[in-house]
Amino acid sequence: MLLWLTASPVHAQNAGFSGTDQLPRPAALEPAIRFWTRVYTEADTNSGFLHDAVNLAVIYRKVDYNRREIEAYRNQIRQDLQVLASGKRDGLTLNQQQVLDAWPDGVDNATLADAAGNVRFQLGQSDRFIAGLIRSGAYREHIEEVAAERGLPIELAALPHVESSFHPGAWSHAAAAGMWQFIRTTGQRFMRIDNVVDERMDPYTATYAAMSLLEYNYNLLGSWPLALTAYNHGAGGLARAVRATGTDDIATIISQYKGPSFGFASRNFYPQFLAVLDVERRARALFGVLHLDVAPEYLSFELDTYVEANVLADALGVSMDQLKFDNPALLAVVWEGGKRIPKGYSVKIQRNSVRGNLQARLSEIPDSQRYTFQTPDINYVVRSGDSLSLIASRFDTSVDQLVSLNRLRDRHTIRVGQTLLLPHDTDMLTHTLASNDEAVIGDEQVAANVSNSSTASLSGENEYIVRSGDTVSGIARRYGIDSAAIIAHNGLDSRGRIAVGQALQLPLNRPDTPEPQFSSVFPDEEARQPLLMPASYRQQSDTVPAAENEVLAIEPDTVNVEESNELAEVALTADPSDYSIAGDGSIEVQASETLGHYAEWLNVSAQELRQLNGMRFTDPVIIGQRLNVDVASLDQDAFELRRREYHLQQQQTFFKQYRIRDISRHELSANESISRLARQRYSVPLWLLRQYNPDLDFSRVRVGQTIVFPVVDRIDGA
Repeated sequence: MLLWLTASPVHAQNAGFSGTDQLPRPAALEPAIRFWTRVYTEADTNSGFLHDAVNLAVIYRKVDYNRREIEAYRNQIRQDLQVLASGKRDGLTLNQQQVLDAWPDGVDNATLADAAGNVRFQLGQSDRFIAGLIRSGAYREHIEEVAAERGLPIELAALPHVESSFHPGAWSHAAAAGMWQFIRTTGQRFMRIDNVVDERMDPYTATYAAMSLLEYNYNLLGSWPLALTAYNHGAGGLARAVRATGTDDIATIISQYKGPSFGFASRNFYPQFLAVLDVERRARALFGVLHLDVAPEYLSFELDTYVEANVLADALGVSMDQLKFDNPALLAVVWEGGKRIPKGYSVKIQRNSVRGNLQARLSEIPDSQRYTFQTPDINYVVRSGDSLSLIASRFDTSVDQLVSLNRLRDRHTIRVGQTLLLPHDTDMLTHTLASNDEAVIGDEQVAANVSNSSTASLSGENEYIVRSGDTVSGIARRYGIDSAAIIAHNGLDSRGRIAVGQALQLPLNRPDTPEPQFSSVFPDEEARQPLLMPASYRQQSDTVPAAENEVLAIEPDTVNVEESNELAEVALTADPSDYSIAGDGSIEVQASETLGHYAEWLNVSAQELRQLNGMRFTDPVIIGQRLNVDVASLDQDAFELRRREYHLQQQQTFFKQYRIRDISRHELSANESISRLARQRYSVPLWLLRQYNPDLDFSRVRVGQTIVFPVVDRIDGA
């Protein structure tokens, strides 16, 4: 495909992108747009610009990409700025004059003093942009079709330039993956992402997810500049920015919002996107004639059973390499034979690879090689003193395999209580069961050290191993016993403090009745939510560092609360809910929370909270209401971490089984209940419904009001 032959509007050749009603181009953003245009057109990845990080109109010089030289130039510029900030304007050196000339006439000393701390290097991107433009030919038509089907701006098809240069196998340092650069927790809302399938790596499937996320952001925030910025910063983060600045104007938010995680990348995401549209429209004039990749033609079919990858390749008459290339969402464990291609998975194969009738070939797979179940997991629960190399040696595998299978972000960091998947094949299963007393196959519990992913952490008779995020009352609810009985049976202190890895004896033979807990509800009807186990957040990634050292599992008392809070906040990036304590010491009640939760997270009694808020014992907490908490006696970071971890685990548990396929706008009729509609018609939990309707006052709904319901599908084989 030649660049000028495409009919795509973003490939027009002469004029730049002047903005539209949906994608405005504010004058205040022009300096940033021009900066990014230069990054994409004037410097490749062997060079870049030293510039001011706040005022992108100020570019000091273009330099080669040499770290030592860059630091030398940066330090010189800082020194020159400090001299200029002193007020000196006469007798300047050549370098000092050049630095001054980079700024507008009349720049004040205070600005120059601040600028000394804002000298930044930006790597050029022209070669990557050209490579991405060539790759885009394989995907652009598909992206534009998906956008058009949903009534979204066609210009959104250019976003992968910013995210990955249209590279379907891209990974970021923040563990974002694929052409559309989803982090795991956000991606799981719309795609299957587990130890067998990662649909982020399939650019066609991920396109539907990206458009769903952008549509969600737009419905939540009300404008495309905010929706696009939220693609980088998260819908919750942008909602906080709007509240903090009191405006939805993107230029004002970029210039005034000082949120702790609203850094250079987030502030520049929308201007960078506008620059991409500019450069694309002038691509032929800038780069000459480019031959774009041709979109392959695929045959696709859905498996009705589990099948080994090599069996399917043989049946299709294609190589394993071809099948793997066409199905990048299937992870290494499938191609290595440790897992089967899942039932319900939509297999793609290039049309010109298959000879003969596809259905006839598939029908030749014998029943003996069609399975009704997936190869079972072998799971291991990390204990004190463990390391990855020790676990690898114990189970006859390698650290590399453990890192890859568990998608660990850092091979040097595992935590006590963390569950690891173990790689295996038929021989390993036999060996493990025959010679090692620490394995679990499927639902069979063999010993305390390893557990199946779907079972709880009971080990031995009535013994429970505490995992990160557990609380005494949470364990009590899970097993239908009284939390006071657990405290007494194990000699715990009055508040029931427990530690990860601790062994608790559960009085399961005692008919104690737990104290009633009141779930957060809508005013008119109780929210009948299943209780879900809280657990610690663990960022996951395919990135495998090169070095290997013996590093013992991290004990619970060494966890950095502030760092864990930041990771949990990132993992909840698509969740607009406010889980923080406000300046006045109040919190907003979120769906599925109870007074008992708050008491545990605050290390106080539920009765203390009732007294503080003037609540009777039978008063429920209502979604959206604000409750006061005793700020003086609590660790605010610890409370917010426990709260975020609870919701994160709740959401991860749901999205392991369901994904969002679409949205439905439902107009309420007389006698309809929102919570009943969510539960019975749409099968969505109330916390997810509220995320799609964050500003809705559920106590004042009316007939004819439109409610946005996410439409979810169960993941086959999950």
